Amino acid sequence: MPGTVRAAQVLFFVMGGLGLLALVLAIVAGKAEAAGSITVTSLPAFVGLVSALRFPKRKPSSRGTAIIIASLMIVVGFGTAGQGQPAGLILCAVGVTIIILLSQRQSGHWFGRPVRP
Repeated sequence: MPGTVRAAQVLFFVMGGLGLLALVLAIVAGKAEAAGSITVTSLPAFVGLVSALRFPKRKPSSRGTAIIIASLMIVVGFGTAGQGQPAGLILCAVGVTIIILLSQRQSGHWFGRPVRP
């Protein structure tokens, strides 16, 4: 797996893990409204985490799905930043980084090659 694809995969893992950690902390603290907000904000990261698990299988649809999910991360990040939460800017930056990493030629070749049995 090329470094660009691995980096995108790690970013999805980190964002999904941070979202899950924040969600658990909000639930433990008893803040239901914060937990709901974190769930909606982290939803693209959670779906991206599932997509990133499919990267080693080199399915072409997983690359396209990951790019679409990263685009959703940008949109959700702008909405979150517009509400005055600085975490939205981080979500936007990670989304842009994932799109750049998966749009490179090396990534396209990785997902375009046939899978060996």
